[in-house]
Amino acid sequence: MLVSCKADASRLHLLWFSYMSTPGLSVSVAMATYNGERHIRRQLDSLAAQSHVPAQLVISDDNSEDKTVDAIKAFAETVSFPVEISRNETRLGYRANFMRAASLCRSELIAFCDQDDYWYPDKIAASVKPFDDPDVLLAYHNADVVSAEGKQIETLANFGALQSLLMPMSTGPWQFALGFTEVLRRSLLRFSDLWPNSCDAVEAGKPMAHDQWFFFLASVFGKIAYLDKPLVAYVQHATNTYGFWHDPGFWQAVKYQVRDRSDEYSLYAKAAESRAIILEGVRTGLDKAWAQRAVAAAEYYRKVSRLYDDRSTLYTSGSLGERLKAFRAILDTGGYTGQWGIKRKSVVVDMCLGVPLGHFMRSRAEPRQ
Repeated sequence: MLVSCKADASRLHLLWFSYMSTPGLSVSVAMATYNGERHIRRQLDSLAAQSHVPAQLVISDDNSEDKTVDAIKAFAETVSFPVEISRNETRLGYRANFMRAASLCRSELIAFCDQDDYWYPDKIAASVKPFDDPDVLLAYHNADVVSAEGKQIETLANFGALQSLLMPMSTGPWQFALGFTEVLRRSLLRFSDLWPNSCDAVEAGKPMAHDQWFFFLASVFGKIAYLDKPLVAYVQHATNTYGFWHDPGFWQAVKYQVRDRSDEYSLYAKAAESRAIILEGVRTGLDKAWAQRAVAAAEYYRKVSRLYDDRSTLYTSGSLGERLKAFRAILDTGGYTGQWGIKRKSVVVDMCLGVPLGHFMRSRAEPRQ
């Protein structure tokens, strides 16, 4: 059910004035909500305070059981831009809910928005500048990580890019940006029908999260811009769907490396294979340049899939000969160079643990739930 909170005559005049006085590309804000009554008004107010006024706010509510929608309707009466609310009769989950919000956006650019953060006034204005380059398909930025009380904890600088402009297929297979930092061209929605065919690299049986999906597409077909400037306060509280993750300590990192990870490697292989299949399926409907990028990227993800299959073999096969063959295959194809998502230091782990002890590690691993 779609509810449009329409403006009266005076507000329509304000809307036209704000649209005409805001230079640059138009931006739709795509927000997914669920039981966000406690935090959402602060986020909404930060949207109203943007120096580059959004042309549209689209909110897909995932059947909230609190007063989230009432708070949105009250906010809509106070702003000059249109606010549209789509309510799901049954819960979709955050992945599909964000995809639905994006599908309802009509502007040239789409900015994802979480319900519990708050944006700094120049968030939109700064994020649209990279799109002066027509080859830029997505931009993302740094953010402050803050407590529920507003105290700064950290920034996301360590998860940013080393360059301000990333060329096609230069990011590695698993890099992505958190959704609330992303602004993307609406043209990427042309591939949304294929999203259900994608596979998440971490959660088995799930399609990719919205931020991973669009980052993947942008990394294949165009440039990605990175702004090393905090433009959002990323609020941490007890009910975050996904919160800020800290860099693990030394012993935690060692423990992570030596545990049985064969199922993880198999899931990575499946995720990469699904990307290759998607890219092979879309190339016939693209212009020459994009078709060539789709073909090259499909080949890349096929290789990523094979490499992770080989890594899985290192920790599942009971045959020393098969484990040696798998290790040699990774070495011979440059699998440990870092460009395929396997870190350089993994060669030591696989050589010292996978080859001689891989099957033993698997057999002694704790039963999977």
